[in-house]
Formats: sequence, structure tokens, C-alpha cells
Amino acid sequence: MSELHQNDAERSSRPLLVEIKGVQFRNKGAYLMLLACLQGLKTLNNTELVLSPGPNLPYKERALLGAWQKLSFRRKDLDLTGALGKLPGALRRVLRRYGIVTERDVDVILEASGFAYGDQWPLQFLQNTAREVKRFHQAGKPFIFMPQAFGPFASAESQAAMRDIIQHAALVYVRDPVSLEHVKGCVDSLPDTVRLTPDFTIGLKGHSSSAFPLIDGPFAALIPNSKVVSKFNHANAEAQRTNYVEAFAAAANQLVELGYAVLLVNHEGEEDQRLCEEIARLAPCEIIRIEDPLAVKAFIGNASLVVSSRFHGAINALSQGVPCIATSWSHKYHAMMADFGMGDYCLEKLSAVSLTQKISQLMAEREQLSPVLASNAASLKHKNQTMWQGLYKTLDKYLAR
Repeated sequence: MSELHQNDAERSSRPLLVEIKGVQFRNKGAYLMLLACLQGLKTLNNTELVLSPGPNLPYKERALLGAWQKLSFRRKDLDLTGALGKLPGALRRVLRRYGIVTERDVDVILEASGFAYGDQWPLQFLQNTAREVKRFHQAGKPFIFMPQAFGPFASAESQAAMRDIIQHAALVYVRDPVSLEHVKGCVDSLPDTVRLTPDFTIGLKGHSSSAFPLIDGPFAALIPNSKVVSKFNHANAEAQRTNYVEAFAAAANQLVELGYAVLLVNHEGEEDQRLCEEIARLAPCEIIRIEDPLAVKAFIGNASLVVSSRFHGAINALSQGVPCIATSWSHKYHAMMADFGMGDYCLEKLSAVSLTQKISQLMAEREQLSPVLASNAASLKHKNQTMWQGLYKTLDKYLAR
């Protein structure tokens, strides 16, 4: 029997410890995925949250959620997390008095990174996760990948790691058809545990906040993304920075001429803030930074239209019926926009001309877009419910063993 495995008596005598991985408090999309997981877990009886420490998961904010702190250590190819789960029971009981648990104590993992597995990211991260998935499988515990993008997987090493994940994860929810093809390329045939389902933050409701700025009249929200001009994601991205800033500034000037106040929404942190400031120097914009992700969603929901380079910024708009233009740096954007019937408004070649033309098109078609958005948003929210029902059934199967 695996070192991780808990006997039935021990497991039934305490709450179910659920670790949510890949989330954080600084990136609003990652925060929304954490909140969506917590909302879905409310249906289950007697669960408690586990989070691992990280630079964007500081202790005070983890503690506000009542989260257990997971004892883990992973640096590049050195991963001691599994070994720490083998600490003697007496020592683990002492650690629990301080709010600390090990991998052995965790009953379920929900992996909600959004987009972290593919050739854009370090291979070691994928391989470490594959080993973790196998450890949980051997322990009879479910490791579940929440809806996210995957791939591509070009190397034999990345395909082998992904193959281990596919074969040993309890569920792998894939967010878009392109990602599904990348996953399919790693195995001879997909098991029924791999399922296509849309992003699962769509049903989250925004709420009002006193932090909202007072805006007189209709406004447009522009949501930049520093990843679009990051060397980490694109070899020539820095060379595109001027073009990117000029495109957003041109959009802002166009919208001001059309009678809208223009607000730049910082959807992540300091790097997005610097990008917003560069745009604001070229156009009459106000920069908005709201920390509460549900307040950000509510704010975006009050906009007349949105231009977003942030994936969840676009979802925040579309899920509330606000027409949106998405500027894309990954395959995940077009698939998401197509889910809402807005595939024609996913702009892959960004320039001042292409963006202002797309805004003119949206303005001309916005009345026809409203019922399409409402219908598709309702359909996607229903698919979210179906996803959770399947997840609950899988957990029931594992916990009944």
C-alpha cells in the first residue's frame, strides 16, 4: 500500500482536505478560478481548503480563507514534496497544530492553472506534475485537472509526461478543441476521463464595491496584458511593445471620439500597470486597479464594450453580455471567443488599424450581438453545471473505495 494512502477510518473521521493548485491572488483570472473551485466545493459536505505557499499566495491571504498550509518544496528538478509526505505520523500531527499538512494528508487535488502545460513552459514543471499525479493514483486519491488549455507537446519527453497525466489523473477537463487535439497527440486513444468543457469561471457573479470609480456616462474598458510583450512568451515580443501600446492608444482615442469614457483596467499587477501607464500617456484614459476579482468582474459588467488581452477579462465581459474584442497571443483566445459566438472578434494580428476597424465593426453590429451573447452565456453556464456534476460523481467513486 502507498505511503500516501489513508485508511478508511482515518479518512472518515476528518474533513476532506482539498488542495487547489495553480491559483493565486495577484492575477485576477487565477483568483477567479480559485473562487470558482471554492463555490463548486460548497456542494460537498465537510471539505477544507489546502494551499501551497508562493510569492503570489502570501500567508495572510491564505489564512483569510481558512486554508491549511501545505508543506512542499519544488525547485526546478528538485521536488521533495512527495518525500515530505513520508514524515513520521507523530511529526505530522505536530505540524497540523500549526496549520501545516503534507501531501499525505491531502485527499483531493484540483489543478486550476488555466494554461501551464505545453512547450511554452519548462518541461520540468510538466514532469514534476506527472509524477505527482502518479503518486496520487497509486494512493487511490483523485487528481483532477480543472478546465484549462494544454499544449502543444512537440518533444518525446513532454508527450511522455502528458501521457502519464492522461493515464493516471481522475479527470482532465480540456477547455478548447485545439488543446484537445494537443492532448490526443500524446496517446493512442483518449480515455473517457478526458473531457471537453468550457472555462468554469463563467457562472461567477460579480458584486458591487465602494472601490468603483464614479463615471458619468457610458464607458469602455480596455484590459492590456503584459504577457503579449513578454520575452518569456514571444521571442520578438519586446519589439512589438510600441505597436501594442499604439494600438490600444488608437482604440482609446477612437472610443473617446465616439463619446465613451475610456478606462484601462489593470487585471494583474505591476507589469500590467506599467503597460497601462504607457498607453495612458498617448490617450485620455484613467487607470483602474481593483483588487477584489469579483468587484473587477462587476465593474467590467457595467461597461458598454470591452477590449481585452486578458483571457478572463474577456470572459468577465462576455459572460455578462458585454460585447468584447479579444486580442490573442494563444490558441485559447479564439476558442473561448467562439464559445460565446464572438469568434470574429478575436484579433490575432494587432495593429492600430486592425483594432480600430474591429471596434467600428462591433459598433455597427452590437444590437445583433446582444441576444447571441445572452444565449451562449446561458448555454456555457449549463455546461459548467454539467462539469461539476461529473466531478462530484468521480469524487463519490473514489471516496467509496
